[in-house]
Amino acid sequence: MKKTSILLGVFLICLLMLSGTQMAIPDQKDTLPEKVAALYTANFYKFQREVDSLAALVNRATSVNEWEGLKRQVDKTRLGYKEIEFIFDYYQTSYNTTYINGAPLPKVSEYFEAEKVIPPGGLQALDEAVYGEASNENLQHLQVLANGLKERVDFIAKIHLPVHLKSSQIIECIRSGIVRIFTLGLTGYDTPGSVSGLKESITGWKSMETTFLYFESGMAPEARAQFEAIKEHFAKGRKKLNAHTTFNEFDRLAFLKEVVNPLYAALLEFQNVNKIVLEPYKKHAQNYKAKNIFDIDFLNTDFYSELVYQPLDNPKTIALGKLLFRDPQLSKDNVMACISCHNPNKGFSDGLPKSVSNQKGVFTARNAPTLIDAGYSTRYFWDMRALDLEKQVIHVIDNDLEFNTNFDAIINKLNKNNVYNELFKEAYGGIAKEDINQRSISNAIAAYVNSLKSFNSPFDKYVRNETKEYPENAKRGFNLFMGKAACGSCHFAPVFNGTVPPFYLESESEVLGITQGFDSIVPKLDTDLGRMGNGLKLDNRPFLKNSFKTVTVRNVAFTAPYMHNGLFATLDDVLAFYNLGGGAGMGLKVENQTLPETPLNLTQQEMEDIIAFMETLSDVPEYGGRGD
Repeated sequence: MKKTSILLGVFLICLLMLSGTQMAIPDQKDTLPEKVAALYTANFYKFQREVDSLAALVNRATSVNEWEGLKRQVDKTRLGYKEIEFIFDYYQTSYNTTYINGAPLPKVSEYFEAEKVIPPGGLQALDEAVYGEASNENLQHLQVLANGLKERVDFIAKIHLPVHLKSSQIIECIRSGIVRIFTLGLTGYDTPGSVSGLKESITGWKSMETTFLYFESGMAPEARAQFEAIKEHFAKGRKKLNAHTTFNEFDRLAFLKEVVNPLYAALLEFQNVNKIVLEPYKKHAQNYKAKNIFDIDFLNTDFYSELVYQPLDNPKTIALGKLLFRDPQLSKDNVMACISCHNPNKGFSDGLPKSVSNQKGVFTARNAPTLIDAGYSTRYFWDMRALDLEKQVIHVIDNDLEFNTNFDAIINKLNKNNVYNELFKEAYGGIAKEDINQRSISNAIAAYVNSLKSFNSPFDKYVRNETKEYPENAKRGFNLFMGKAACGSCHFAPVFNGTVPPFYLESESEVLGITQGFDSIVPKLDTDLGRMGNGLKLDNRPFLKNSFKTVTVRNVAFTAPYMHNGLFATLDDVLAFYNLGGGAGMGLKVENQTLPETPLNLTQQEMEDIIAFMETLSDVPEYGGRGD
């Protein structure tokens, strides 16, 4: 009996040892998405522990003497997040930008806490606060931020995990992550206080590289060349990011041409060779079939016009819209047309500080911005009052100083024209009882405006390797624009407007402290309320006072003067204003200025280099020729 017991005990021990051995070996049947999900989950919990440590540390802190320790923990927490961001933001974009790592500004989210102002919070707010003044007041603010972040991360962990991935979506996460690092990390957008974008970009880069390597075990044999090329691109990018250069010294243009664009293209090729079908998790503007982030099809403007009367890419409606764009019949007394304020030969602007009105000697309230690339946006007009291009047309027709008419009058005029009757029938026949109606007129003009796209400039050709020639001062200017000067942290690549990467779901506005005249000695703040006064309940907020849409800087060489009030006659003046720190930097009390008030300390040569770069973003003459 004793012998039997001993044998049974030995058997049980062996069984337990065998079970333990089996548990220690990864299940060979695990699919690639499951392996990536396991790594992601482990990294998420690692980030959560860092958040817990931060909250505990800041709650124990009793004086500013512990500030350096708080800085280190904020840095560790942010680096922990960078390991998961490229996947987390893909699946939880709205939650991320609202609570975890959005801009450190108050906002009103359409997804959370409807119509309530959500105060600044999350990792960017922590970065800004801990690298600000070491004071007891700021310490209390850090406690609020850290505890708020812990609450949000604990909540999202319960509903977000376990995460279910697909192979195509993993590749999309990585490709979007590359765009994010280039447009948000390396510009300083993500680190408003520490400006440690290089260090954080290295962490994110390595995490994406590690994730991609999981594809090796199950890939098609014919994809080996693409796999090895991607490994080389990742290694080259890691080497450049690790080159121990400072934030201002980093060569972003070389990184774009030699790493970002080749890697972005190679990942698509790898996906195609492996026959991994696109299965996007959600709708957004980034087109995963594009090979280069400066391809004209990198962003899909159809995303911004889903609810229009008819898709805006119809050649018939575009041609009709072009005719309507020039036709003064759309205005009362036939005195104005769209082209009156948006002249193709002036970059679809008008060259005036404020546009002429339908009354002699009277001007409108604001400057006419270019219409080129207008389609890459979620909001329209300087005050962002229109939600799509069709509605933009309505505002112009109703305006007392512009067309000053109504659609019934316009429809009556167009119905008397046989050419228009035929064109509207071809473009819109059978959709409604009458072919010429408010929606069809607005849609045709919107379709024409949406067709005005500019991705064929000298800069675009250079970064797509279509030409080897590019001015040295413009190269320096691009690196300044995307780095030291911080232009790229508001004017996001590739459109260089305020639509935020990497998914381009939201267009931003900024409070710059624009003055009534460019007088740095006795400046006076412009009185235009901007977005706060646009008539939308959602935007009637004090923090949106004097806030205006961030428009594209493409074709700026043709669209002077600049800003909503046409304040600056030259780009030199614009750069000088930014270099001073905007209105607040000039000594004005500007509530909620989003532009840092600290001087940029740009030299005269550096400002000239930035202008040289912006001038290479011009390709409007093609449109000018077609607009004659």
